[in-house]
Amino acid sequence: MRLPKPFEVSIETTGECNYYCEFCFTKNFLERGLPSKKQLKKTIKKIASEGIDRVRFTGGEPLLRQDLPELVSFAKQHGLFASLNTNASLLSEAKVSELSSCLDDILVSLHAFNESNEAKLCGKRNFFEKKLHAIEQLSEQGVFVRAATILSKENISQLAQFHSLIENLPVSQWVLLRPISNPLITNPVSSADIAKAVEKILGFNKGKEKGKHTLIENALPFCCYSPEKVKEVALGGLREDGHSSLFIDSSLNIKPSYFLDLPLGNALKDSIMDCWKSSFMRRMHALEFIAEPCHECKYVRKCMSGSRFSALICNQDLYALDPLANPKKYRKELFK
Repeated sequence: MRLPKPFEVSIETTGECNYYCEFCFTKNFLERGLPSKKQLKKTIKKIASEGIDRVRFTGGEPLLRQDLPELVSFAKQHGLFASLNTNASLLSEAKVSELSSCLDDILVSLHAFNESNEAKLCGKRNFFEKKLHAIEQLSEQGVFVRAATILSKENISQLAQFHSLIENLPVSQWVLLRPISNPLITNPVSSADIAKAVEKILGFNKGKEKGKHTLIENALPFCCYSPEKVKEVALGGLREDGHSSLFIDSSLNIKPSYFLDLPLGNALKDSIMDCWKSSFMRRMHALEFIAEPCHECKYVRKCMSGSRFSALICNQDLYALDPLANPKKYRKELFK
């Protein structure tokens, strides 16, 4: 499926973060810059002028920027739907009030279900309760709040505890994220780990309306486990590898996604829409960069061959299988 324009553009407002999450890609593997307020406003204005409807502020931790509320407000003044990704640890009551008037959607990282677990995972103490309080305040102010949890091996084993926490929080959606391969750990989770997560998620979703379902939002090959079951809990590849959005890093390079470090242009010099329509992106949207066994798979238009970045990291090849894929095992279900 090729969209005529990006559904949204994400801007990395800073590469710095006050957390030290062990799985963090930016913290461990990337060096980022710090764009000026003037540069970011010019970028936001360009997004709006090129007819794109939504902007997402991300990091690092965007709230390390004191000018973030001004930037979000600037986006709203230019008619954009404004979203924010944050660990929420820096959301004071004043900051919540300031942001609520101009923020449409917020995704809060909730990678631990209690104080001690968060300290162990993120290297920070005494922020967990503050984070939960910020979620309650945001919801009271009418902001659409989503919570995101990384499906690490440990978190998969503790998903029931996460589910209990989420059920008692005023969040509109719980998003689960498959850990993406990195240069040091090419297989942070196995297909057996994902199978356990899928079964637990199916249990959480049982009896709930479709709109209330918990889903794995980033790319996951449907043949990592029983394809029909994975299909029920995974959005597929639409949110990954530039299929529905573009990413502008803190050096203001325009890229297909947060992970794929393949510059298409520069936000201060080049047209975002030209980057979206570039030869590389046309090939990506046409599903040219997929593994050979995937071409005849009945799920390919949704699965999109899983994560192309993970394939690249593990096999140095955009055309390789996602490391979690196992088309041979599920051949009868994939190709009938």
